[in-house]
Amino acid sequence: MDPIELSSQLRKPTGETGKEIGKVLNESNRGLYELAFEMMSLQKDDQVLEIGFGNGMHFPEYFRLQPRISVTGVDFSMDMCEEAKANNADLVASEKLTLHCEETSSLPFPDNRFDLGVALNVIYFFDPPEIHLKEIHRVLKPGGLFLIGYRPRHSVEHLEFTKKNFILYEADELTALLKKHNFKKVEAETRSSQKMAMDDTEVRVTDSCLLFRKT
Repeated sequence: MDPIELSSQLRKPTGETGKEIGKVLNESNRGLYELAFEMMSLQKDDQVLEIGFGNGMHFPEYFRLQPRISVTGVDFSMDMCEEAKANNADLVASEKLTLHCEETSSLPFPDNRFDLGVALNVIYFFDPPEIHLKEIHRVLKPGGLFLIGYRPRHSVEHLEFTKKNFILYEADELTALLKKHNFKKVEAETRSSQKMAMDDTEVRVTDSCLLFRKT
C-alpha cells in the first residue's frame, strides 16, 4: 500500500482494506493501550467516552479494570463501528457499551456527561483541533479527565505515511494546546519499544500518554 493510501486508511479505516488495517492496529497499538489502561483509575459508575475506537477489540479491558462502569464509543468510520459492534455483541446487548458513528466535531451528548474521555492515536486527525477539543471539554463533567495517547513527532515524522493527514505533536505542544482549551495536565507517561511500522519498516516506537483535567 502506498503511503498516501495508508495515511487515509489510518485516519478513517474503510472497506475490506480498512478492516485489515484495524486488525494490524490491534497489534501495533497494544503498547499504547496497555500504558493508557495503567493510567486509568476507573471508579464504580464512571461514564467513559472513547473517541476513535477502531474495531473495538480492547473494550473488554475497561470492564476488567472496573465492571461497574458504562462506556460510550464514537468513531466516524461506519465500517469500524460495525466491526466494533460485532466484536462486542455481548457488551452492547447488556448496554454496558454504546457505540455511535459520529464526528467528534459535533458530539450527540449533553453537557457534563462523562467522567473520562479517551483518545488513543487519534489526536493527529483533529483538524482543526479547536472544534474537537471544545466538544470534548463540553461533554466532560467538571473536573473530568481526558487521556490522550499518541506518538510524539520526533518518533514518527520520518515515516512517509505521517506526511499527509497527520498533525504531529510533541508533549509540550499538546500541553499548550490543551491549556488553551481549559485542560490542565495532571500526569504524563512514556515508553519506547522496537517494532515493525505500518509500512513494514522496523522502527523504535515511543508510546506516550498525557492525562488532563477539565478546568
